[in-house]
Amino acid sequence: MQMRTHNSSTNRRQFLQAMGIGGLFFTTRGAFAEALTLTPSQTIGPYYPDRMPLDLDNDLLVINDNITPAVGDISWISGRVLDRTGQAVRGALVEIWQADNNGAYIHSRSPSANRDANFQGYGKFLTGSTGEYLFRTVRPGLYPGRTRHVHMAVSPPGQSRLITQLYVLGDSRNAADGVLNGIRDEAQRASVVVPWSAVPGSAVGELSANFDIVLGFTPVENPDASKPTMVSMVNAATLNPGAAAGSWMTVFGTGLESVNVLIDNKPMPVLKSTPAQVTVQTPPDAVGIVDVTVTNDAGASAAGTVNIQPLMPGFFLTEQDYVLQPDPPLQPGAEVVLLGTGFGPTVPEDAGQLLNRVKVQIDTTIADATFAGLSDTGVQQFKLIVPDLPDGDHSVSAEVAGVRTAKIGRLRIQRS
Repeated sequence: MQMRTHNSSTNRRQFLQAMGIGGLFFTTRGAFAEALTLTPSQTIGPYYPDRMPLDLDNDLLVINDNITPAVGDISWISGRVLDRTGQAVRGALVEIWQADNNGAYIHSRSPSANRDANFQGYGKFLTGSTGEYLFRTVRPGLYPGRTRHVHMAVSPPGQSRLITQLYVLGDSRNAADGVLNGIRDEAQRASVVVPWSAVPGSAVGELSANFDIVLGFTPVENPDASKPTMVSMVNAATLNPGAAAGSWMTVFGTGLESVNVLIDNKPMPVLKSTPAQVTVQTPPDAVGIVDVTVTNDAGASAAGTVNIQPLMPGFFLTEQDYVLQPDPPLQPGAEVVLLGTGFGPTVPEDAGQLLNRVKVQIDTTIADATFAGLSDTGVQQFKLIVPDLPDGDHSVSAEVAGVRTAKIGRLRIQRS
């Protein structure tokens, strides 16, 4: 198979600004005189991201404004979210996650370890008035035991989340795939297997797959579409599920702009909010499974829960998993300031220094710290001396009270 990559002359901003291209792929609404086939529910699978990517938009080929695209057959996945009568569902949150061209997921237990670092792996799209959605991605790679597939989840306002999977028509592995053939209804099984067709006029052989998602409900008059919904709650730095006491947590969902947040029945400070996410501080005295509710002028979301731990440390990362922008690189002996959350309580009478000692490692070398303490509400600051290590990118990790961060962050060292 010929590997195709994104033309670097079409950058990320151009893609996001030119969403009108999606009209080329959406089907026009035909006659829905006959009952539509409901999209079947399928397993979420073991590889829903346990750490979200730095970028969460609908262009999975390019992360932020990185100039290096993912490798693979460029594919456009589009369609509409409909109710059982064929009416468009507005404000539905559509998520996709899939293996890259090498068969690797953005998950710590991915079956393939050679992950394409330039592939976003996960994306979101909020449907408009016509129910349309659009993603740009690559044709999913293969790993042992499964045929090619894309995981999808749809969270319509005020309704239950539907999780399903999309397949490639004509793939010889479909006949032996246990998940696909676990759909007993023949019409429903056929509805999730669609052609991935060549895009007319594409110079790089792009593919398009059209997949209308039909939900099993009928909207009522004046639905509670403007009420907020919650999809996931994660550590604001690492984007792993859960949060630490007194740290910053990000809630993903819909209708989250200008909301109030109750955690463990307490109103909590909100750092920032957008329609798709809100970042909020967790109570410093809450540990364990606690209730979370968000409210706006239209009402309250359904109650959710989050697991708050005493410690859940993580550094805030910049583009491409760096703890500090790599331009300009750092020299050994220089001071670098890192920010994080979830490192535990501080001692206020001691200039806000952390109660528990934090050991920060650059690769396997412990970095000398001139300060480790509170920078702002819920944010910890670490002033470190860059160790004498070879030029290049080096992993950054930390340990506090026996709890380690993953070796996700990177620091670039260069002497000249």
